[in-house]
Order: sequence, then structure tokens, then C-alpha cells
Amino acid sequence: MSRLKPDAGPLPILLEGDERVKALEIAHAEPKTPDDYVETISQLWGKAQAAFLDIGRLLIRAKETLPHGDFTAAVEARLPFSSRTAYQLREATRWVLEIERRRTLPLDRLPSGYTTVYLLSTLEPQMLEQAQEEGIIRPDLRRAEIISWKKNKGSGETPEQRRARLTRERQKLVDELRRIEAELSEAG
Repeated sequence: MSRLKPDAGPLPILLEGDERVKALEIAHAEPKTPDDYVETISQLWGKAQAAFLDIGRLLIRAKETLPHGDFTAAVEARLPFSSRTAYQLREATRWVLEIERRRTLPLDRLPSGYTTVYLLSTLEPQMLEQAQEEGIIRPDLRRAEIISWKKNKGSGETPEQRRARLTRERQKLVDELRRIEAELSEAG
């Protein structure tokens, strides 16, 4: 017979659907075979894409709704990742939301890593279409692969297209620098 311990609080009640229950279910599955490991890891990996999109949505909302300067000082500076990572998460998420809105690409064909999705978001529409046609855009696409593909395809740009692309990239960077400088000056 167990004795009651008056100093001990009640045991937490785990409700079905509680994230802790899901974590326990996964932990108790204890894969034994290679197929079990692949299945369990694949399930967790599938959640990674949803997680980066959720994080990106929250970052976008925080940046858009908080008073000017609060995002960098009160949120971004305290996150467990760099401001560059926050920027890439926001931009990758914006791009995915736009792709979803326009239905220009099936979302299930996108890679799950935010850095790879971010790189895809930097492609010009013509290059994105070419990447689709060549089968480059797929769930198992790796960051190094898209970088290599972009370098090889970059040589196919006309000088005017390259100049326009570089001008747009420079403007994005200038805008980001101005935003950072404004927030720094507000922070004192």
C-alpha cells in the first residue's frame, strides 16, 4: 500500500492530444528495425516543416503588430537563433504562403528545411519555373544542391537579367540594413 505524500502535488493529467502524450507515444514506440527507425524519423521530420512555418508566421505577425523597434529589441534579440535566421524564416514562410495562395507549386513538393525553402524563394520566377521543369524542386532537395544548380543556371542569364536580379537583391539588403539601423537608433 502506498502512502500519501501531502507535500507532493498531484500528478499531471495528460489529455489525449496533449503534446506530451504525443511525445510519450513516440518515445514508447521504440523502433527496433531499420523500417521502424525510418518511419519514426520520417514522422518527426515531417513535423519540422510545419514547425518552421509556424515559427515564420509568428515572426511575421510579431514584426507586423508590435510597435516599431519592439520586434528587434524585445523579441528578435531574445530568440534562440540569430536575426539572420529569423529573417530567413520570415521570408521562407512568406514565399510558401504566396505559393500556396497562387497555387503555383504543390506544397508537398517543397523541401522541409527552411534554409532550402529560403533559397528557393530567392529564385526569379523564370528560374523557379525552370527548376520545376527539371525536377529540382522536391521534398528531398538539399541546400547544397540548389546552390550548385543556381550557380550553373546563373551563367544562362542575360546581362540585363543578371543586373536586374542583382539590383533587386541589393535593394532587399539596403532595405534590411535601413530597418536594422532605425531599430538600433531607437534602442539608443
